[in-house]
Amino acid sequence: MKTLITQVGSYLTGDATADAVVQYWLALTEERRTDVVDIPIVGSGGERSYVRLALGTTLPIAVVDAGLAPELDDDEGAARRLLARAHALTPKAGPAFEPGDEPESPDGYDSSLM
Repeated sequence: MKTLITQVGSYLTGDATADAVVQYWLALTEERRTDVVDIPIVGSGGERSYVRLALGTTLPIAVVDAGLAPELDDDEGAARRLLARAHALTPKAGPAFEPGDEPESPDGYDSSLM
């Protein structure tokens, strides 16, 4: 179990969920975007619940290992959803051109005519 610490509170959640929140927060920060996510948590009385978190550049978060058992088992689903969002924000780069291809001249000049 890990504790997510935000400006407005601390929330106990599963390791995979906490790690996915951080990864998504980093992706949002790189893109200078914000989003709101629902994550599963364990309340102070041990009850399961959800919290809605705003994530983004100006909304810092921290994660600490709570070292508590049992692990919040449901929420590989929450972690997968957050990771999918993070991967959707991560730019996918490909080669600008294939080896052997010559890039076009910006002025339309064809160097092969020389």
